Amino acid sequence: MKEYGERVAAQVLAVKTGLILPHDDIAATVAEAVRGIVEDGDIVCVTEAVVARSQNRYLSCEELAEQVKDIFGLKPKSTLAVVYPIASRNRFALVLKAIAMASQGGRVIVAFPVPADEVGNQVIDAELARVRLGLKMLYKHLSSARGSTPYLNILIREVIAALTLQSLGYSIVGMRKILGSGIADITVRTPEGVLAPLEVTFVEHERAARKAVEILEDMPEAGQALAAGVDLGRKEFALFDARRYLEGDREPLRQVSFAEQLSAFAEEEVIHGRELPNEVFCHPITGIDYRRLYSEVIQEAGAQGDVIFTNNPLKVYELGYLDGIVLGEVHNRQERRDLFLALGAKVPVKTLDELGPSPWGVIGSNVSDYEKGILKLLPEDADGTAEQIRKRILKDTGKDVEVLIFGDGAYKDPDTGIYELADPYPALGVSEGMRDLRLRTGKKLKLVVDTLYNKGYSREEIARLVAETREEQSDLGTTPRRLVSIAATLADLLAGSADQGTPIVLVRGIKRD
Repeated sequence: MKEYGERVAAQVLAVKTGLILPHDDIAATVAEAVRGIVEDGDIVCVTEAVVARSQNRYLSCEELAEQVKDIFGLKPKSTLAVVYPIASRNRFALVLKAIAMASQGGRVIVAFPVPADEVGNQVIDAELARVRLGLKMLYKHLSSARGSTPYLNILIREVIAALTLQSLGYSIVGMRKILGSGIADITVRTPEGVLAPLEVTFVEHERAARKAVEILEDMPEAGQALAAGVDLGRKEFALFDARRYLEGDREPLRQVSFAEQLSAFAEEEVIHGRELPNEVFCHPITGIDYRRLYSEVIQEAGAQGDVIFTNNPLKVYELGYLDGIVLGEVHNRQERRDLFLALGAKVPVKTLDELGPSPWGVIGSNVSDYEKGILKLLPEDADGTAEQIRKRILKDTGKDVEVLIFGDGAYKDPDTGIYELADPYPALGVSEGMRDLRLRTGKKLKLVVDTLYNKGYSREEIARLVAETREEQSDLGTTPRRLVSIAATLADLLAGSADQGTPIVLVRGIKRD
């Protein structure tokens, strides 16, 4: 690299260390690791994980549960709502376990936003949720209007059929009368992935079966014909294989009562987990069904678990008496809390940084030992620790550097859509020299060069103007960003969270004001 030194403006170097254990001297460890590598002006980035470990920042579920009980003043059989948590086994499952333990055999309601949490983890199929919420809104309006228009019962039966089919694991592809798509009353994809036209009736099953078979002949891509009967009086739904029905086999594929679901069908802003007993949505990357995972975590802690999906967080108030509300978001927690308080919160409302030890509570916590129920918290006094490390590096190596303690980088993956910033900030702590840096701004060099070139300037004139004057440059600048966030994100992307063994990253030559 030395032979290219004049041409290299900036570098990011990952540094290996030995194991860092509780009660280790983190300042001495980092100073020794960078000896002979670090240079004046470097930003020495240290992952929060090893800093917190050296500080022995651990908390058990039992300890957290006791704190939650004290904060909310909980009695046995209490009910708590957890609003918009991050969907993550590593980041939230043990926190949820402690909350469930604090309920002392009570109930925990988990409200997920639709279709993903605040950092982009999908919790429910977006198309399923869109169609279901739309159908529920339509059902509510049709039900309120049908008293004066009996014909609306025909539409109501098709909406009920579609909602029930979704509950049985069928995907709604089209609805001729309602969605204006498809050539059948309902076009579905079966749980096995087979496309099928479906005709809906009240009691004329044979007629519906014959019509479905006729439609099948015009749908070469379909592999099955279905007929469904919706008895609004008895509140029963029956599903038939249309071909087999016409051949004399009248046994339904499925026959269920929707009586207990009608109240849920009328809730146009909420999808209850119990509405979709056979619908398993697995995260496209982790393969985890977070509805099932969180329900199991709650149950294993001795409480009853209910999961809902809604973009109206206040809907938790409609699910029965609550003893407290925990806001699970990291970045939107204050705005969400202000919303609840502005509308007259009926019970205590707490954010995650109010649960557990200061300064961050259990925000940004990770699983340390899942079986034993141990959480690793964020570092204590991250700014002060960064300054201590800086001074130790100066003492041991003679190099004048800045130090940054980093967590998750602020990076949204274009393939998965995940914005993996489950920590409050990318830079959790910095040494004194980096605390007053303003937003990093500047001119877009590529835009300046294009503008000057299009004005007829020569290569030499462009180089001189870029170096000496701003008069000919555009006012359009780069996106303002905090330098510490840029450096922390670079460090996190390079260090990663796998087994690379590089908890220290040197950022060298990056321009800063």
